[in-house]
Amino acid sequence: TFPLHLSGGILWDSNSENIIKGTIDGGIHIQKRPSFQLAVTVTNGWNMVSVPGYNTDGQGVDIWWAGRDPGADVFKYISEGYWMKHLGTNTYNTGDEWPSDGIEIVPHNPINAVTGWNLIGGYEDTVQTSDLTTNPPGLITGPIYSYSGGYNIVSELLPGYAYWVKLSGSGQINFPTVASKQKVQIANYFNENWGRIVITDAQGKSFILYAVNGYVNLDQYGLPPIPPQGSFDIRFSSGRITEDIYSSTKMIEWSGVTYPLIIKAENIDIQLKDETGKLINLNLKRGEDVVIDDATIQKLMITGELIPDKYSLEQNYPNPFNPSTVIEFSIPENVSNVKLTIYNLLGEKVAELVNASLTAGKYSYQWNASNAATGMYIYELRTDKFVSIKKMLLLK
Repeated sequence: TFPLHLSGGILWDSNSENIIKGTIDGGIHIQKRPSFQLAVTVTNGWNMVSVPGYNTDGQGVDIWWAGRDPGADVFKYISEGYWMKHLGTNTYNTGDEWPSDGIEIVPHNPINAVTGWNLIGGYEDTVQTSDLTTNPPGLITGPIYSYSGGYNIVSELLPGYAYWVKLSGSGQINFPTVASKQKVQIANYFNENWGRIVITDAQGKSFILYAVNGYVNLDQYGLPPIPPQGSFDIRFSSGRITEDIYSSTKMIEWSGVTYPLIIKAENIDIQLKDETGKLINLNLKRGEDVVIDDATIQKLMITGELIPDKYSLEQNYPNPFNPSTVIEFSIPENVSNVKLTIYNLLGEKVAELVNASLTAGKYSYQWNASNAATGMYIYELRTDKFVSIKKMLLLK
């Protein structure tokens, strides 16, 4: 008596994992599973891989992936894919590391998956992403990602590799029984009119972030989880590949890069600052780029550049205030000596918020008056070409 499993019209022996065929006279013949040829190329460092079949030499990690880094853990994330670190570039192929007669085919069982990101692998066939289905239907949201020196959107899933798939609810992911022969194009998730921020490191690794202005369902543009430490990764701090940089200032973060970096603006004008605003504070016109060679800079603040057409000093807000208020001003050109100073009614200097060179743009500074007395104060914006004075009231 055999524990049997029926899948795809084939009867499997669950113990020996061989095919069982019944004959007309009731006899039973055991036949070795059909096999397929497999080649998986990995790069030096972290790769996303999967096990698409049965290796007769054994299913252990070190049997499948003899060239992995033994000092690094293997990570499984929810489903059937793995993060694995390799020592050098290598191509695993049947007849070399794996059995010469091939990797044996296994049933195409549905993959149990959870709400959110799942790391999955397929079976022996190359599968178009458009052919994947789910139980219940319609759970896949957004594009499917591979990882090769950075995240990439893919249109097909190759045997032996792993891919990030995001689901709107828990369920099962189904691979087609018969693979489609028609290669499909990657869906156009990014409008050609959107702005692009292209970031390239010294090793030539590059990633594109997208900037939009107006309503876009940004939830469709989340990137998979951050890869293991040391891996190349660039994203907005929200975890997305796309952001509305006109509604508010956004943060770009990166890891695993090699300096210097080249930041290029395409189809958009932007303003870039480092977290302090002192090391980098500049505007990039479309087509322009900037080189960052300071490895202490690992984040950039970005806004859609709206260059003012005149000098201006705005009324502080809130006003009256206690204890803090915000002062905003605009300068239409690069200025070598900008001063924003606060005085009391006797003309005595109480605070100096700015005394620096600034590039053209809009600026916002906060004054904390915790140590100042209740009363009227005057704040002044001064450059070689412009002077403006306004009043504000501190009430405690």
